[in-house]
Amino acid sequence: MTDRNRISPNDDRLDNEFFETISQLNEGLEKLDSLDTYSPGEPWFEKMVLSQQEQIQKKHRRELGWFILSAMLILSAVIFTLVEVPQLFIILQVAAVAVTVIYSYKGARKQVDGR
Repeated sequence: MTDRNRISPNDDRLDNEFFETISQLNEGLEKLDSLDTYSPGEPWFEKMVLSQQEQIQKKHRRELGWFILSAMLILSAVIFTLVEVPQLFIILQVAAVAVTVIYSYKGARKQVDGR
């Protein structure tokens, strides 16, 4: 029983390190508490939100413009090939269907193999 009650020097050293670490943490937290924090006012946040909304609207307008331009070009090319070269239009349609089927098959195959 006397061996259990005896404290080894190694335990004392670990206890001292633990208390030293705790005191360092407390000192660091006190330093953080003493720092002066600044939070901007409500007008600053409102201005920031408005500027972000403007940027998002500009981005959406630009993307919509590119979408409309590319859609017009694609539709023009499709209508031109349909009217001027119907054989080429049919070949392109068959190729598009074939690519879609192959891509879908590979995607389904990859999904089954991944499980």
